[in-house]
Amino acid sequence: MSLETKVGAFVVSGLVLIATAIFLLGNYTLQRRYTIYATFNDVANLTKNSPVKLSGVEVGQVKDIQLVDSYARVVMTIREDVKIYRDADFTIGTTGIIGSKYLQIDQGHPEAGVIEPGTTVQGTNPVDIQKALTKALNSLQSLMADLNAPGPRGSLTQNLRETVADLREMTANLNDLIATTKPNLEHAMARADDISAKLDSVLAHTDATMAALSTSSGTVGALLHDQKVKQDVTETIASVKDAAETAKDALSRINQFHIYWNYDWRYESAIQGAKSDLGLKIVPRPGHYYYAGVENLGSPSNMAKHGNDYEKLNTVDGLLGFERGPFDLAVGAIRSAGGGRLTVTPFYTSDFGKRFSVFGQAYNFGRNIVIDGRTFNKPDYDVGLLARINRFFGIGARVEDLAETKRFEAWGKVNFEDKDIAYLFGLTTFAAAGTKGRSANHEGSSP
Repeated sequence: MSLETKVGAFVVSGLVLIATAIFLLGNYTLQRRYTIYATFNDVANLTKNSPVKLSGVEVGQVKDIQLVDSYARVVMTIREDVKIYRDADFTIGTTGIIGSKYLQIDQGHPEAGVIEPGTTVQGTNPVDIQKALTKALNSLQSLMADLNAPGPRGSLTQNLRETVADLREMTANLNDLIATTKPNLEHAMARADDISAKLDSVLAHTDATMAALSTSSGTVGALLHDQKVKQDVTETIASVKDAAETAKDALSRINQFHIYWNYDWRYESAIQGAKSDLGLKIVPRPGHYYYAGVENLGSPSNMAKHGNDYEKLNTVDGLLGFERGPFDLAVGAIRSAGGGRLTVTPFYTSDFGKRFSVFGQAYNFGRNIVIDGRTFNKPDYDVGLLARINRFFGIGARVEDLAETKRFEAWGKVNFEDKDIAYLFGLTTFAAAGTKGRSANHEGSSP
């Protein structure tokens, strides 16, 4: 072989190798492909030659990224054998938190039809994590600033701290009261159980005596042939039996009483201050209760007037309530004015649904007053929503005076049962029943 032939063969081989390298490195392919365009507001650092994946499988490549009318236009080539449906979703994907970018296609449905070559689709813009974090941090800082913003009654954080301190002090006082009265209450309950047992014995003996007296046998029976003596003895035994029944009924009521403390904390943004309500719910029997309390606790000399705070201080609640399933209806005095209150628990049959309730109240129907130059001549309507965290605490929101000023308030509720006070109420009922029985006996014995 001549030198010229060898040189020619070497040159041809070099050119073939160079062409092969250019073909491979240039990412050329012999597969037939078609072009689709996708527009985005932001391509999030997607680059040319990035892969295109359909349901996680690479099916094409990004050929170019152009700026058209302030929008990013992505030019992609897709393998000819791959069909993409019209309702498919085009997004920018990432191989990791800070990994490389690729164009992700989430396949649609065949009923929508196939995307034709040359079609332009609208892509779903990616979420900028840095912008989202910045926005979240700004919102958090704004919330903390609002919580710590000073007001005429202090900041919300300070008010919450003081409220918790007041609750702790009140709980400590209640614990001291319970510790002082508990031995006496336990002794009283033990005596009540003993008295109840003895009353049962007396009733049994009374029934036996009445049965014996109904016959003429024996000295007593013969004595009772005297109609007057018989009548007197019969009436006396009947009175003893009635008194015993009354005492037994009164003793049983000691354990029927349930007493609940109720504390409401309301924060009104319009006046940048909080209000407190305290009350006592007395349940003598299931489905029936009495409520007594004071709303908007405070002293005028210690509370600065701010904004449109038209609510009076230290108003009185006195309600008679009825509970039936998901409904709680109470009527009486609300904030020292006649009215009614309805609370509904829509999902009463579900344990989780019992946590959520809505309430509404209407009162002061004859209102016609002027406060700080403003006339109020419509009834007071309040509505609210409460979600219970557990059996002691609940949070919610309410709107006060819908017909006039529409004051929005955040709402916190503390509610717990006080069994020791319930025993005191039960003993008071027992004592009252005893006094009534003695009065009746005196009246019956008077000429």
